[in-house]
Amino acid sequence: MKKNIWGLVCAAVLACAPMSSIAQAWPTKPVKFVLPGPPGSSPDRITRLIAERLSNKWGQPVVIDNKPGASTRVGAEIVARSAPDGYTLLSTFVTHSTVKLLYPQTPYDPVNDFAAITQYATPESIFAVHTDSPYKTFQELVAGVKAANRPLRYAHFGNGSSFHVYGLMVGRDAGIQVLPVPYKGEALQMNDLLGGHIESSFNSVGTALPHIRAGKVRPLGIITSERSKVLPDVPTFKELGIKGMERGGWFGFLAPSGTPQPVIDKIYRDVKEILTDPEVSKIMRDQGIEPVGSTPEEFARTIRNDVEEWRKLVVEFDVKPS
Repeated sequence: MKKNIWGLVCAAVLACAPMSSIAQAWPTKPVKFVLPGPPGSSPDRITRLIAERLSNKWGQPVVIDNKPGASTRVGAEIVARSAPDGYTLLSTFVTHSTVKLLYPQTPYDPVNDFAAITQYATPESIFAVHTDSPYKTFQELVAGVKAANRPLRYAHFGNGSSFHVYGLMVGRDAGIQVLPVPYKGEALQMNDLLGGHIESSFNSVGTALPHIRAGKVRPLGIITSERSKVLPDVPTFKELGIKGMERGGWFGFLAPSGTPQPVIDKIYRDVKEILTDPEVSKIMRDQGIEPVGSTPEEFARTIRNDVEEWRKLVVEFDVKPS
């Protein structure tokens, strides 16, 4: 009810004020990005990179509020219930598209309860083992798991997450048993991989790269349509014979539904301008993250399409909530 009242208030303001004046007046106080993952993850690092520059541009603090847990639902629900005034935003990733499929009781709709702002990045993701692992290649790992007649234990950031489903796809096409092990965030997965507590893990390139360069983590495959410029020696899963893993996920910004369109458009334009900055784009690409800056309409379409694609995968693998 509170959100509906706010929506009516915003609609009344829009009716009475010129569209340009609304965007010019905003923001007049700090802006918060709720991020449904822990500090240290790739979405967290890039959100902070963008937020710092938005703060300079807007003359207002732009803060990050990490709310990991429940496959992004904790953070997303906070934003869905927030006033649609542009001051509480969501910085999230592709798992946002799957939550309603796995948790029908989720008290928000990932499409209808949010206004898309922009997909700000497409990340590259890898499948990796610790360098102490006896497996030097993906083929060796598959052969070893088959010979031992045991499941492959792999880390992912929550049931129904993209990393969870990627592992199931590997099991299907490689013909091996898999045992998914859920975590609250990819930084936590990486910690356990480094500590030898988990056999393998799916991680974004940005999170794994420092450990790869330090010789602590060995990537066996990468989720991209073609070989990465950052990790050119790592084969794509398409090369490895795993179907459907050519397309990576997305990182994007959302607002509560009902947020005035001039505010949405202003945030989109300012973020897109930041993404075209050579320094920012270099920082992102050096982490295996491609700047995007899609329009609100394009990003909304991406989310709708993702919901349908993930629906098919959830049914195929009979993915259940934890």
